[in-house]
Amino acid sequence: MPVVGVGTDVADVARFARLLERGGQRFLERWFRPTEVEWLNTKKARARHTAAQFAAKEAALKAVRVPDLGPVRWREIEITHGLHGSPGVVVHGSVRELADAAGVSDFHLALWHDDRVATATVVAVSEPARQLP
Repeated sequence: MPVVGVGTDVADVARFARLLERGGQRFLERWFRPTEVEWLNTKKARARHTAAQFAAKEAALKAVRVPDLGPVRWREIEITHGLHGSPGVVVHGSVRELADAAGVSDFHLALWHDDRVATATVVAVSEPARQLP
């Protein structure tokens, strides 16, 4: 499974608490896909989870090594949560096209957060990982 790129990002939870306080649902709907908004709205510590989701989007862009092509459509990067809450990355639209051009076929995502910061690391690979039995 050859690595195409690795990206990491750190987000300030207090910043996202302020953004949620000011923009609320409108802020979420502007930056996140409907499935992400639905998931975030179930969380008690919504600011910390929102910061982690956004850090994951940033890390995914860095892993694809996207050239500076202007404003990013953040809703084209979707952070998913599979069985047992395992996080994943799905890209859509122009970000999918960039990932395809870079040879990315799969992403691996690790998230961590506390009351102050959220971090995300994404590894973009050129072959899908084998499923464990």
